Amino acid sequence: MSHSAPGAARRLRAFTLIELLVVIAIIAILIGLLLPAVQKVREAAARTKCSNNVKQQILGMHDYASVVGHYPPAIQNAAKTAGDVFPGWGWGTLILPYVEQAPLYTLLNPDRVPFGPQVGYATVAVTPPMQAAPAVFRCPSDPAPDRNTFRLDRDTDQLGLANYRAVCGTDSTGIFYANEDRNGVMWQNSKVKFTDVTDGTSNTVVIGECVFVQDKATRKWAAIWVGHTGYYCSPDASIGCGVRISDNMWHLDDASAQINGTAPQAFGSRHPGGAFFGFADGSVRFFRSSAEPATIKWLGARADGRVVQYDF
Repeated sequence: MSHSAPGAARRLRAFTLIELLVVIAIIAILIGLLLPAVQKVREAAARTKCSNNVKQQILGMHDYASVVGHYPPAIQNAAKTAGDVFPGWGWGTLILPYVEQAPLYTLLNPDRVPFGPQVGYATVAVTPPMQAAPAVFRCPSDPAPDRNTFRLDRDTDQLGLANYRAVCGTDSTGIFYANEDRNGVMWQNSKVKFTDVTDGTSNTVVIGECVFVQDKATRKWAAIWVGHTGYYCSPDASIGCGVRISDNMWHLDDASAQINGTAPQAFGSRHPGGAFFGFADGSVRFFRSSAEPATIKWLGARADGRVVQYDF
């Protein structure tokens, strides 16, 4: 009988190239199987966070109304007529104390400091607080930057982005004036009370989800420019004109009510299949992209006598 000498090195069997390739292939297959599941879990978490954002905003509006006496306006400024072209603070700024953002509200100080000159077109000085990115105004599913980079918005470039926009009413004919009451809940300098929503708070949309699209659509929470007829035209001809109020509020018509539609002002999201909307009663609902725009748009009215039957 032979014995190995003490201390002799033992020979270990190594993997062959084929075995190594098989192991790598198995690992790749497992990763391929697990990745979609991880992505689904991540999107489910993002949807939950986004829904909670909308809920927090609506409840913040309710708290605002309990203190001030009415829903916040979509835009607050010194404008008196539809033709006034003043910039103003957005509804996102006004509800900051009611969505756990009181320190940011204090820094902006909208009660004492107007957003830009309160007459005509003029350059607005952007401050760091205006560039903040409160999580309550951002959907985790949208990979957009935290600051606005829209080329038609040079005067308020680099303001903090938002993924939510006020619904100022329903479709109607004529020019869209920012000061016009389109039978919604929030528009420029509006003061709508709970009792004014006679269609029912559970039947009236207040805010909807939207996405940032470079060179097509910009969304900001802090403030807004308001143009002469709802549009802003830069004095720089190379920049041109662009929709100004659509970053803060918009009405529901056949184009904007087409969830995830092709119109720049359309409501929508990066969630698969639809977008979240907040109702005046504080509820949050998910509207599918396949939902009929002709039905959705009438949910934007507070007092048109329509009780819309929907299953979105």
